[in-house]
Amino acid sequence: MSNNTVPAARLAMLGALLWVIGVAAIHFASPSGVFAARLAFVVLLAAVPMAWGTVRLARRICVASGAGLVEAVGLVTLPAALLDGIALTWAPGLYATDAADQRAAAAWLLWFLGASFAAALAMSPRRAA
Repeated sequence: MSNNTVPAARLAMLGALLWVIGVAAIHFASPSGVFAARLAFVVLLAAVPMAWGTVRLARRICVASGAGLVEAVGLVTLPAALLDGIALTWAPGLYATDAADQRAAAAWLLWFLGASFAAALAMSPRRAA
């Protein structure tokens, strides 16, 4: 395995692990009404520090390899996004039993991915254009 492959594999494994944790959190939180429309702003806002923490983890893994932070976040989010697509298509009950909660969870997951990329861009060193 090349030096770059090891961090890439670790980042992808981190993405899969975070996906499992996220699905479990969504599954257990949804019956309490966390994904109700009246709380949408709060839930989306809560994703920002979570995304920031995920990016910090990715940075810690990729720093030795010299990989770019945005690319590292891409490697974390890739397996999570693919697993979400599969699960939301064929097993939405993993997220919630209520269809509205399933849609809200899917929206939150998309928001989280976007917030992760925004955090990566904010943390990345600026380059001259």
